[in-house]
Amino acid sequence: MEATPLVSIVLLNWNGEQHVHRCLEHVMAQDYRPMEIIVVDNNSGDGSLKRIKAKYPDFVYIENSDNKGYAPGMNQGISAAHGDFVVPLNQDVCLDRAFASRCVAKMQEDSSLGAIGGRVYSWIGDELTDRLRKGEGEKFVMRKRFQGDGGHVTEEPTLTFAPTGAFPFLRRKMLDDLKATSGYYYDESYETGWEDCDMWFRMHLRGWKCLFLPAAFGWHVGSGSVGGNATFLTKALDFQLRVLRNRHFTIIKNIPRKTLLWLFPYLAATEVAIIPYFLLKSPKSLVAFVGAWRQVMRNFPALLRKRAQIQESKRVDGAYLRQYFVRF
Repeated sequence: MEATPLVSIVLLNWNGEQHVHRCLEHVMAQDYRPMEIIVVDNNSGDGSLKRIKAKYPDFVYIENSDNKGYAPGMNQGISAAHGDFVVPLNQDVCLDRAFASRCVAKMQEDSSLGAIGGRVYSWIGDELTDRLRKGEGEKFVMRKRFQGDGGHVTEEPTLTFAPTGAFPFLRRKMLDDLKATSGYYYDESYETGWEDCDMWFRMHLRGWKCLFLPAAFGWHVGSGSVGGNATFLTKALDFQLRVLRNRHFTIIKNIPRKTLLWLFPYLAATEVAIIPYFLLKSPKSLVAFVGAWRQVMRNFPALLRKRAQIQESKRVDGAYLRQYFVRF
């Protein structure tokens, strides 16, 4: 008789006192077993880790001496995980009790699925609402200007480009395939921002599929580690720089040559248009824009090496990704 698959929950915590304890209550309330829980703490200073360890002494703990960022922290947790399936979980998420069981059942139906994305509702204050979070979950595609375009509501399971980054349900074989062919799960040079989108591109290039499953859902605060400060223009300058830089990293590494030529007019128009947009909306963001390009140029040789490795290992033709790119 085949063993019941193990699900590994990898929770990344950084000063999560406001949300992480409720998050873990929902993890422990899952109607699925067996599970292992791995908490990666990025040097929290708010006492949240101490409280978690006191309540859940049997969890696996990885305690960092500094804030390593999302990608390195999650890689630590994934490397330590033993599960057939892995859930990289944000600290400001509550999962429905049937989330894991429904995802496992669907994964067992289709071995080509590398990821499942769930429906995302808003967690506002103390309330887990029935309000869908704008731009998260549902069917997810990409705009031709290379911007994610999520939140296309559908009531049926449907193939999609990406799962929600807040609680994706991932097949371990897919993760190991990505590490074997590109050298990593999440690209740690990204630190924070676009690291999940980079993973989805590499996933698709290797021929794995992603499914949106409405019956698997959770609630998300969004930017919980920074008090819900969720808009790009209101975030710190270093964060803006990383997001702008990592967008270019993702383009350079992952887009096949013919698809890149097809996208080039839209990408060029975006770079021109973004300057007056920042001047009008947030002049300080121009500093991040210039800094991002400087870092792209500085990292260009390394990006080309990564690109060669990714493109040489792809299993789909150059036109495959175009189905996921929609209007400008």
